[in-house]
Amino acid sequence: MTRTVVAMPSSWCTDPDVLVRERAAVFAPHWHYVGSAVPVAEPGTFMAADLGGLPIVITRDEDGVLRALANVCRHRGHHVAEGCGRRRTLQCSYHGWTYRLDGRLHRAPGVEIDGDAVRLPELAVATVGQLVFACADPHVEPLDELLAPFLALVRDVSQMDVARLERRRSIVHVLDANWKVVAENFMECYHCPLVHADTLPGYGSDDDYVITTYDGLVTHRLDRDRFSWANLFPNTQLSVFGSHRALVARQLVPDGVGRTTVTLDYWFDADVDASAEAAYVDWFERVVGEDIPLCASVQAGLESGLLERGLLHPGEESGPLWFEREVARAIGEEL
Repeated sequence: MTRTVVAMPSSWCTDPDVLVRERAAVFAPHWHYVGSAVPVAEPGTFMAADLGGLPIVITRDEDGVLRALANVCRHRGHHVAEGCGRRRTLQCSYHGWTYRLDGRLHRAPGVEIDGDAVRLPELAVATVGQLVFACADPHVEPLDELLAPFLALVRDVSQMDVARLERRRSIVHVLDANWKVVAENFMECYHCPLVHADTLPGYGSDDDYVITTYDGLVTHRLDRDRFSWANLFPNTQLSVFGSHRALVARQLVPDGVGRTTVTLDYWFDADVDASAEAAYVDWFERVVGEDIPLCASVQAGLESGLLERGLLHPGEESGPLWFEREVARAIGEEL
């Protein structure tokens, strides 16, 4: 009989101070999926984004260089961009300080400042096909090296070319649960035979369902459905169903300690038609709909004070176990 292991303290999902620590130690140093490159395909375009609560803006400057910049004015900290669009400069709507799309200060009303000396901090940015990723640490490990095991699965198991993917839909869910509760739900299939018996038949009970952990990444594979999955630490999740020629990119952003905004971007091979797209999105949203109340119930249990620390199955829940150890290491705690 398999022995369980102790999970992270419940307080890590209920204490606002833990979330404050996570913003600096967990979210800032790692890569995040932020959206599609299409809105910033041409010079003079921009797209505001979020790295786990850290505001950034993706730009394509006048020389055609793709950049990620801190979306925080160097004057008083107001955002300099909202949404996406086309502009020659980014302007803070508080006092009118404006910045070029390469981050350099362009103008500060009534003030003489060297524009080359004052600039929006530049962050790391990378693309996988048309999927855009960013990191607040400009010296982070290259994304292609980190994602290599997953991209190999996409090619060899799902038999898909990410360069052919197009984002067709984006759907947002707000869950009443800590972001870690949501993340863990989506990285194990121990619950699948009970919860997703109809929507994911055979998942979690199939001996061919393989979970592999790496530094900063956990992957899942099921050859039967050409299924590939990755959780890119901390809050990016990518699932590929090769039989449907579809990829879902999921971004989890904490909205306070007990709420999470989940954005699901649906990407399809260029040849997938509208009817096949609609059928896939409907099915995947049913799977998500089955998980949403589970996350809320877990959060309520953690907030009840009746569970100091839960238990994990070390085999079936190797994904959450890996994840909790990564969080603990990042915030300097022991499990």
